[in-house]
Amino acid sequence: MQQVKPEKFNNYEMGVKWELARSLSLTTAVYRLDRTNTRSTDPNDPTRIVQTGTQRTNGFEAGAQGSITRAWKIAGGYAYQDAFVISATTAAHGGAQVAQVPHHMFSVWNNYRLLPRLGAGLGILNRSDMFAAIDNTVTLPSYTRADAAVFFSLTERMRLQANVENVFDKRYFLNADSNTNISPGFPRAVRIGVTAVF
Repeated sequence: MQQVKPEKFNNYEMGVKWELARSLSLTTAVYRLDRTNTRSTDPNDPTRIVQTGTQRTNGFEAGAQGSITRAWKIAGGYAYQDAFVISATTAAHGGAQVAQVPHHMFSVWNNYRLLPRLGAGLGILNRSDMFAAIDNTVTLPSYTRADAAVFFSLTERMRLQANVENVFDKRYFLNADSNTNISPGFPRAVRIGVTAVF
């Protein structure tokens, strides 16, 4: 017996890539994604799947990757998304925001060579608030998280590296399986390792 109808997708996208220099590129894109017969976890019963009608996502993305100077490398991007229900069902009303799709996301990672054998990295991740489920009754708040790293080249083939995730021990919520099953983000974590190239 078929519980839900199969999903269908139509995607329209246009993008541009600009080589600002040999070592630095910028990219940007706008898109529209239409989905029919969409499915979602029941907001009040994570063991059930409900049909949520037709959804549309309008979005914009921009990114940069490469070297600012010989010592400074960067990789980052910004994304805007507006995902909403077009045709309503009993599980989702028209105009409802699609669950777990934030309007804004931004991330950047900086890698800086301090000395010939010593380098450091710093990253920032920001996400705006979003709804936990398709009924739009529970909101996961926005957050900003910082990550960092330090690395030292022991030899040409071996590197010692320390990574710190969530430097400021920010309390945040990462995602949700329903309105009552919400997963927190990781607390501050430190990892030290050795990387070898053979």
